[in-house]
Amino acid sequence: MIQQNPSSPKETPGKSISILVVDDHTLFRQGLRRLFESEEGFTIIGEAADGEEAIRLARTLRPDIILMDLSMPNLNGTEATSKIKRILPETDILLLTMHDTPFMQEEGLRMGASGYVLKRSADRELFEAIRRVRSGHPYFQSLSSKAIGVSTETPSYETLSRREKEILGMLANGMTNKEIARQLCISISTVETHRKNIMKKLNIHNLSEIIKYAMAYGIIQR
Repeated sequence: MIQQNPSSPKETPGKSISILVVDDHTLFRQGLRRLFESEEGFTIIGEAADGEEAIRLARTLRPDIILMDLSMPNLNGTEATSKIKRILPETDILLLTMHDTPFMQEEGLRMGASGYVLKRSADRELFEAIRRVRSGHPYFQSLSSKAIGVSTETPSYETLSRREKEILGMLANGMTNKEIARQLCISISTVETHRKNIMKKLNIHNLSEIIKYAMAYGIIQR
């Protein structure tokens, strides 16, 4: 677990911690609700299925903690985290994800998250992580550095331009150059140029590696 210098506690003793759960899988949200019902001191006050809904509910409910998935439709977890922290800086966001990659942990921290917990260990660590975050101590779980066949030396996603990130996601989701050109209102040759630049920057060589990269770093789900 990565720990940083503590800041000031945010909780009043005896006060229940209010939680907004953000995940696009209904069964997972239901499982979390049952988990929190078994533990005193926590109250789930809302659920969202994507990043855009999370922003709307966060504005209205103003939760103490948001449990945020990373890979979701409409707006992913890191982007939603960044937007919510600008609106509600006192709300802590704990990323709760299946992605065991340092890249995603670092990206979440950069976007303003206070913690990172893997879903597979949520039943063991989640309560501790929430309590630590609300007491002013960031909680970042140690990761295995696995990345489904993608080299740990792969250059950062942040080397890509906004348009290149957009096209990377489209390619990884199975869209052809022609379909991308039509959707973005650009020429096929422009798409091909962006594709070559993406592959050069990320040191990947074919569509299969593009898909592996996107899966490893949470751009698309497994």
